[in-house]
Amino acid sequence: MFRIPHFRNHLLSQSRSELTPFIITRTSAHPWRASGLSKLPLPRAPSGIRQLSTTPPLQVQHVRFSSKAQSHGHQGQWDPRTRIIVFIGAGGVVYYYVAHLEQVPETGRWRFIDISPKYEAKLAQVAYEELLSEFQGKILPAHHPITRHVHRVVSDILGSSDLGTLRSNEPRRSFSGSDGLWSDDPLSAARPHDIPSAQESEMKEWNLLVVHDPKVVNAMATFGNIVVFTGILPICRDEQGLAAVLGHEIGHVVARHAPERYSYSKVLILLAFLLHSIGLDIGITNLLSKLLLELPNSRTQELEADTIGMRITARACYDPEAAIEMHKRLAKHEQAHGGSSLEFLRTHPGATRRIQHLEELVSEAHAIRASSPQCAGVRDSIKQLLTNRDPWS
Repeated sequence: MFRIPHFRNHLLSQSRSELTPFIITRTSAHPWRASGLSKLPLPRAPSGIRQLSTTPPLQVQHVRFSSKAQSHGHQGQWDPRTRIIVFIGAGGVVYYYVAHLEQVPETGRWRFIDISPKYEAKLAQVAYEELLSEFQGKILPAHHPITRHVHRVVSDILGSSDLGTLRSNEPRRSFSGSDGLWSDDPLSAARPHDIPSAQESEMKEWNLLVVHDPKVVNAMATFGNIVVFTGILPICRDEQGLAAVLGHEIGHVVARHAPERYSYSKVLILLAFLLHSIGLDIGITNLLSKLLLELPNSRTQELEADTIGMRITARACYDPEAAIEMHKRLAKHEQAHGGSSLEFLRTHPGATRRIQHLEELVSEAHAIRASSPQCAGVRDSIKQLLTNRDPWS
């Protein structure tokens, strides 16, 4: 082991804990090689002792690629063939969307819909069977007074606008077998009879279900199936209010809102996929689609159904003012039961907006009612009845 004299001052300047012996290792570039020192045997360094080398240490260099190089490599993934495929696919989607745009005949609103009437008829049958299964045991029979009352109003609305007819709802009689007696089938009003189907008949055929459930304040119509819950009748109060409710629900079917929602769901799914592909969280994507597209479109359909319903009920000689009064009662019911006042979170417009919209349609509805020969006949009958009434009776 050899000490290096000219390192002594440097080593003494260090702390004692850092002083460790150094070993000279032989290198081919050292000038001592000529003096014969390289021929001396060098003992191995004990463990824990650092070795001193006259060879310059290797410097590890880290090469960082520039952002331009990274971006260039990323863009290289979009080769010309991929770009062509993407452009062709995007063009096909746009063409398909534009090719299936149509206007709602009653209002002129443009909308996307790719469900054919033939497929819609199949959906109607599927929905019909599901309704029967869901409300089994709650459907009022055809001869029930409430069912007859609703049936009469629906028939007036459909017949006055040539929208079709209700399926025959006379009670079916089934042989009980045990006592030899015939019994009424309570589901007969909901079952189709041996009559031409909607596809075979020139007139559309509708199904009517009156469900006994006082807790459900609602009515609905989808694909030609009309469902009225008994809980809505106190809100309707009379035949005029019931006509306003039924006219609105039938308006949904006339405007084909259910097939439109079915078609529009495809657009929402595609949009959610595109937003997710650019890095947006799937939860945020669904929320944006719901708040910015789905709910506003639903509210637009509700106002459109109000417009169509006001027109067809006026054509059936019902009072247009009754729709406004009914919605006022419905608004009070919603407020009493904690209805949300935030319209942008609702599928239906707020009560104030709907009432204002109906008030704007009243003059048009009165004109439709006045121009109807059927309504003129009704007015003449009422006038004659009042004229011939015995004042002492």
